Amino acid sequence: MTLELKYRVIYEGGEADRNRLPAHEGATSIEGLTWTYSLLAHYAATGKIKARGALSPDAKVFLTPARQGSYIYDIYLYVMNPENLFITSVAGSYAVSTAGQLLNSLIGSSLTRVCGLAMNAVERWDKRLDKLPSGDREALVDKIEPSMRRAHSVIGEGVNTVTIKKGYTPLLKMDVHTKAYVNADLLTDELSRQASVGAYNANSGNGSVYLPDVGKMVPFYAEKGLSASTYAALSWSLDRYVNGAPSEIEIACRENVAIDGRTKRLLIKAAFKPSPSP
Repeated sequence: MTLELKYRVIYEGGEADRNRLPAHEGATSIEGLTWTYSLLAHYAATGKIKARGALSPDAKVFLTPARQGSYIYDIYLYVMNPENLFITSVAGSYAVSTAGQLLNSLIGSSLTRVCGLAMNAVERWDKRLDKLPSGDREALVDKIEPSMRRAHSVIGEGVNTVTIKKGYTPLLKMDVHTKAYVNADLLTDELSRQASVGAYNANSGNGSVYLPDVGKMVPFYAEKGLSASTYAALSWSLDRYVNGAPSEIEIACRENVAIDGRTKRLLIKAAFKPSPSP
């Protein structure tokens, strides 16, 4: 059995309205977007996060010829034996519709997160993905960020917007604002924050924290070689967060921020459990 998912990609404004793209920027954009889909499909099939090399043959991405009406093409994702997908096995049950929903949720959530957007669908997507291993989704967003930077190459270079749709439902609209977000690479000086750990993978160092002053979950990376008390504080906070107990800890970190000041991720340098009450 083969599962097929189709995504329509619409380039609009400037040269795209003449049914053409600037050659280099357009080709770079298409490559970046199709590679993003390929990395997400590989993870869905295998549960392994990678950014290069051979990908699983069980989930393949194909491209249709461009057509008129601005500059439009379709990305097809073909999945062989969807009942054997990693993402399906994690869900604990199988139906073709379930596999399709899980894949679409992974793609929609990842694209939205890497571009710094908040959409009403994110919560619904996130619920379907809550059985994935802790920290995997944050690590996956990190891996697709370089290819999504390339996908934005054509924005402001002959094209105004790129819209991705699943059927009639828009999943993502790329523009100058999302381009600024994915291309931002600004690191702050080290600072102190209060945070609660919502996800953490001790092997990879990836996770996410809730920042109460920002009001959202933010991915983080805790590098190897930090103090044992730092890793203990992260694990302590996660355990209490999962169990609904007060879980705030103090973290020393550097922030990766977007040009507009939004926090994209944290590089944790130290973490401290609260002092015991007297």
